[in-house]
Amino acid sequence: ETAELPRNCRVLLYTDGLTEARNARGELFGQERLLEWLKETTTRPRKAEELKDELAAELAKFQANTSLKDDQTFLIMAE
Repeated sequence: ETAELPRNCRVLLYTDGLTEARNARGELFGQERLLEWLKETTTRPRKAEELKDELAAELAKFQANTSLKDDQTFLIMAE
C-alpha cells in the first residue's frame, strides 16, 4: 500500500535523544522547538537531504560545547 504526501509535506521520525538534547544552560531542545523548526521547513520545497543537513545544523548550534547524553537518530521523508 502506498500513500501520497501533500505538497511540501514532511514526515519526521526520531528518537527521544533529539527532543531531550540539552544546551549549555541545561535547556531541552524539546518537541515544541522541533515542531516549530518543522513548520518553518514548509515555506519552500526542499529535498530530504537538505532537511537532514538543516536539522543536524540546528541541533549542533543548540548543543554547542556540550556532550551528547543519548543517541540522536532521525529519518526525514519529503517529496
